[in-house]
Amino acid sequence: MDFIPGEIGIKITDTTSMAKCVQILRKFTSASMSEIISTIKSNNYVLTCKYTSDSGIRKIRKCYDQLTKAGITVEIYEHDELTTREFISNLIDTYREIDEETQAMIDAEVADEEDDDE
Repeated sequence: MDFIPGEIGIKITDTTSMAKCVQILRKFTSASMSEIISTIKSNNYVLTCKYTSDSGIRKIRKCYDQLTKAGITVEIYEHDELTTREFISNLIDTYREIDEETQAMIDAEVADEEDDDE
């Protein structure tokens, strides 16, 4: 998987348990077993998403958690720079807060319009 600027991705750095890696990654990607194995062996990103995709980032975090729970060493990259799970979690929290603030502004605007109609 080629990395595109503005994306977040994960790489597998420990290939001692290829079967576990493939088993977990098949839950998150439609790539074939041979494609997953080739991607891991060539040290490419096994899963990526756009930096602004809340659902994609959640998927990356969930995949990361399952892989690390299985004892697999995984690295997370943001804009092709090594980052942490904490950064990903903070990004998800930020997007949630923005959604909540946006919804509150919309609700307030709708309430104002309803008041004007009366």
